[in-house]
Amino acid sequence: MTVATFHSLGVLILREHGGAFGLSPSFGVADPERQLAVASSVVADEKEARALIAAGDDRYKKALRDQDLVDFDDLVTLPLSLLEGSPSLVDAYRARWRWVSVDEYQDVDERQYRLLRLLVPPDGNLTAIGDPDQAIYRFRGADVGFFLRFREDFPGARTVRLTRNYRSSAAVVTGALEVIAPSSLVPGRELRPMADHGDAPIGVHHASSEAAEAAFVARTIEQVLGGASFHAFDSGRVVGDGTQGLGFSDFAVLYRTDRQSRALVEALTQSGLPFQKRSHDRLADRPGVARIAHEVKYAAGATVLERVRAVAGDDHTAYELLKPLAASCGSDFERFHTALAVGVEVDTWDPRADRISLLTLHASKGLEFPVVFIVGCSDGVLPLRWPGDDDPAAVDEERRLLFVGMTRAQRHLYLSHPTGRPRSPFLAALKSYEQLGDPQPRRKRKGTQLSLL
Repeated sequence: MTVATFHSLGVLILREHGGAFGLSPSFGVADPERQLAVASSVVADEKEARALIAAGDDRYKKALRDQDLVDFDDLVTLPLSLLEGSPSLVDAYRARWRWVSVDEYQDVDERQYRLLRLLVPPDGNLTAIGDPDQAIYRFRGADVGFFLRFREDFPGARTVRLTRNYRSSAAVVTGALEVIAPSSLVPGRELRPMADHGDAPIGVHHASSEAAEAAFVARTIEQVLGGASFHAFDSGRVVGDGTQGLGFSDFAVLYRTDRQSRALVEALTQSGLPFQKRSHDRLADRPGVARIAHEVKYAAGATVLERVRAVAGDDHTAYELLKPLAASCGSDFERFHTALAVGVEVDTWDPRADRISLLTLHASKGLEFPVVFIVGCSDGVLPLRWPGDDDPAAVDEERRLLFVGMTRAQRHLYLSHPTGRPRSPFLAALKSYEQLGDPQPRRKRKGTQLSLL
């Protein structure tokens, strides 16, 4: 089977037919740093060079091709152009991929939709899987309308409603449905919990500040684990032995923007709790990644991981970020560079690492954890509001983003908001939850000897 994202499918098509655009089968995909360098060879001013990239200017594109390069956008636009101009090639790919299944169909954009319609015949052989209430990429051009019109595009399609949830507890499923109900795109939405994860209610926590909110997260993780260190018991933060059989990898902390992770990183570090932090930003945009990518070249007898380790030097952050991807590539250097070009940071998330996951809500899509915290449930953060932007469609998408985050949880879900902003209006839809305060850690009684020390 061919299993690919739209962009990596574009790489496959261009490896086979890129000659139509003057590309060799071994063409490269320019990362943002390389894109700027190419655009700067056309115009000297950096601001103007960035404008050329944003506009897809012909001079910039020609300079890319002269260096046997494409950029990220080309990975869909070029195959689309190729197929639109070649009916025989369309027939060849339809014969090769007779059955097509698209996951997360609600997140396709206009160009991906057009490419898909070329790859499948008018009468179908297409399975579209998705949930319009999880459409969260409008800001990147995705259009949930393509999902909603699927029955119009393929009148003979059969609809299979997946109404059983095998992931989350009854409290989580009920709460998530309550939150999404005011703007649900699924008429008569039904979701029945099938998993036996206990009856712990959703916890709604109000903290005095972002720092206090982060401290609540760290303290609660230690309490659920039964104490991650002797110091946790000694300080009075933990009063019992954990009985749920959980490890660090069973916890995730989700937030709307990457900036919110700072207080969490500090609180978890102070508590000695290990974590891995990922976002949905392009992997190639992360500090140090582009430099390592440029230096990692094919070496006979060497693995990708060995080369990454050799060139990373003192950049431990970038090395730890790339380590899982490099290890999975073995000695396939081409696969490593393609993954760097088309991937996002969360692609390097390691499910085997026994660490707490710090993730943006977008990055959490598709993942699941026994215990989930969603912090920053405040108006202006979730929903995120931009000055002068009162678009109801944008607010609806923010509600869907919270729905996505809530449905990552299996056993326990905590929704938290700090003082300083009104709490999120989305929480008003919750009917059943446990209100949590911002309690101080229990202090041990001071004895004479302790006072003297």
